Amino acid sequence: MADHAEQIAGAGPIAEALAAEATARETADAALDQRIDTLDAANLPARMTVAEAELADHETRIDNAESLITTGAKTPVAVSALSTVNIPLATGVVNGATIGGYVVATGQLVVLAGQTAPAENGAYPVVAAGATVRAAAFDTSAELLGSTFAPTDGSWQGTVFAVRNTAAINVGVDAITITHAYGTPGNPTQVEVNAARQGEANLGANLTAMKAVSATLALQADVVSMLEGLSVPTARLTEAAGSVSPSVYRSYSFVSGDTIEHVVVAKAAERGVLQLIHSAAGAAYTANFDLELGVVASTSGANIVSASITDLGSGWYECKAVVLVAANVTNNVQARMSASGALPYAADGVSGMYIRSIVLRKQGLTANLFPSSDAANAAFTKQSVTVTSTTSPNEPALIALPPIVDDLDVIVRGRMTASKVVEPAVSGSPSTWQAKSVVVGDLIVWEVIAKRAERKRLNLFSNNAALIDCTFDLELGTVAQGGAAVTGSSCTALGKGWFKCRVEATASASASSNWQHRIFKDTGTHPYIGDGVSGLYIQRSSFSLNGGANIFGSAEDLSTSGWTKSAGLTVVADAALYLGLLSDPTAIGGDPYDDGSAALVGKKLALIGSSISAGAYYVPLLVGMTGMIATNLAVSGSALGLSTTGYPSYGMSNAIAGIPADTELVILEPGPNAFGAQETPLGVLGDTTYATHHGSLWAACAAIRVQAPNAKIVMIGTYSGGPGHATHRIGRTNGQGNTLVQFMKAEREVANMLAIPFIDISQSGIGYLTSTLYMFDELHPNPAGSLRHATYDAECLREMVRRGLFT
Repeated sequence: MADHAEQIAGAGPIAEALAAEATARETADAALDQRIDTLDAANLPARMTVAEAELADHETRIDNAESLITTGAKTPVAVSALSTVNIPLATGVVNGATIGGYVVATGQLVVLAGQTAPAENGAYPVVAAGATVRAAAFDTSAELLGSTFAPTDGSWQGTVFAVRNTAAINVGVDAITITHAYGTPGNPTQVEVNAARQGEANLGANLTAMKAVSATLALQADVVSMLEGLSVPTARLTEAAGSVSPSVYRSYSFVSGDTIEHVVVAKAAERGVLQLIHSAAGAAYTANFDLELGVVASTSGANIVSASITDLGSGWYECKAVVLVAANVTNNVQARMSASGALPYAADGVSGMYIRSIVLRKQGLTANLFPSSDAANAAFTKQSVTVTSTTSPNEPALIALPPIVDDLDVIVRGRMTASKVVEPAVSGSPSTWQAKSVVVGDLIVWEVIAKRAERKRLNLFSNNAALIDCTFDLELGTVAQGGAAVTGSSCTALGKGWFKCRVEATASASASSNWQHRIFKDTGTHPYIGDGVSGLYIQRSSFSLNGGANIFGSAEDLSTSGWTKSAGLTVVADAALYLGLLSDPTAIGGDPYDDGSAALVGKKLALIGSSISAGAYYVPLLVGMTGMIATNLAVSGSALGLSTTGYPSYGMSNAIAGIPADTELVILEPGPNAFGAQETPLGVLGDTTYATHHGSLWAACAAIRVQAPNAKIVMIGTYSGGPGHATHRIGRTNGQGNTLVQFMKAEREVANMLAIPFIDISQSGIGYLTSTLYMFDELHPNPAGSLRHATYDAECLREMVRRGLFT
């Protein structure tokens, strides 16, 4: 075998890759040093002290300003004039009339506060002639309560009047009280008012501006804290269980002509898709953000202008949707989370994401139109979600390494990121999909990175909006193109058996379709009868329109609830290694590497075991992975030795006589029945008869050696059933006064004493605490458990081969 150290030290792809990686890391280190020097030069501690003093000063000014406004009062509305004497509504509020010492003009807004009939008090527009009626903005109880008015001209210029009613008003019937709140005519002077406004339109706007400055300073302090590796305050959203659309929202009244920005700073936790949405006509927009990939996944809505996502470091992103308002409308402005962009979705009651701030602002301004930016604040309504105040993880924000470094790492070492899509054991059309809408004429690019397992054909299919029916052979690297909408397709080899399956198409209708990933058998199409264990691997699926970003959520994990599965189909996450060319030196010019697989192909295998080996669980997968030829003699409900219960004795050991004499490998899986069903006496190490568990293991191995003299014997240990199983689990003492742990220990000890290679299957992750993941009845493996069992067994056997099992 060639010396790989020499290859790495010399020329070739690996040497070039390592050199590029070293250069990239040096560049990153230099950039990081430069940023640290910049921070040091900025004298941050001193600047933070100044910032804290400024914050304290702003808070004092804000408190002073807020104390001027009666609790519950709204920001004063500018009116042209105010009258404290009766003015006839039928003829007095007309163009050219004098109201409150000011000659009014058509269209101006005035306040009548001294009507003989107090129910007439309120705000009215000046009309050209005839009778006036209440202003539309002040003709309901909700609009009147808490309203304040600031006359800009006339006798009451420079003052503020307020509606004093506290209970609901029956407009037109109940008396409305409007009295002087603060300020005197002519005092303060206009110069003083302008100075207090600090360039803003009114004092209220200046107060908002001061709040915005305070918020900006606080945000900058948080950013500095993150750069120094400190936690920052944030809110965590935790979804409710069930079919939900978790949302944090607040109602807002949009004004036609405004350009509004909806900005949320968020970080993925268990959930990684954030949606910003307002559905009412006139300001309709939807923007979906993938917080794991850092991209805008999709946008829609008649009024959306743009959407953007900015990387803030440490996994935080600023997600922004910009909307041009076309009509006055009031509705809920929502921030919603999901697993993969589909709402509602099946939630587990514990998963969630972090949201650091929620801001609604006019474009070009910093003032938050919401009363708070904290998602946990009572100003926001929570739907199907619990919001708690917490802190972000204590992680410094470091410079990201150049993408080439990460790409090289995947190429050289690989990533365990591929999902296995497994067909059901019934007649069906095994498929997983997401529903997405397209518009006629859209240019579709659909790319799937896939690899064969027991099945080798992947079919990408759509029967609506764009007809696609392309079948990819993941062994030959070919594609059978079909579907009227398809304009091109390809199957490109990536290495290690992986292929990029690409379809280009043009949408023929504006509609939604299920974009399906279907498993095909080696021949034929759908439907077919599956075996419950066969399938293929998918590392990633992306779907883009008109050159845009991928709009599939959870693009690299098809096991999530964002992917719909056909009946019986299962998806196992992180089931295969993607790329990792260094693990196959033939792909980079080195000598072939024998991992032990070749020695197992064609080996004659016999299995002695319980129902775990007898059923269609791990054994068919193990045979497929290794190429061995199996004689399965496992017996459901059996144990090796004596039964002290109503279950039969010796059911497993009796099968040893059926082992063919030319068998090359015998797998003995004693199983949990000896402990949980037959309750065989435990015995002690050194027993040699079927009267005890210790003795049964010895006797069985001796009998196998006589039956198949040249066979290698491998023992697979017992794992515990889940908490829901009545008998076959840890934490229980059987009728003989023994525990399952003692039986498991006996297996390891006897195997060690007899020099029998031992596969400790409990180390595979299948056991008491993982029963819901890997067992369908708290004991027998489900498809995911069968795959894990077989994969672990196969690798253990290959390792035994490498250590000379068959030499």
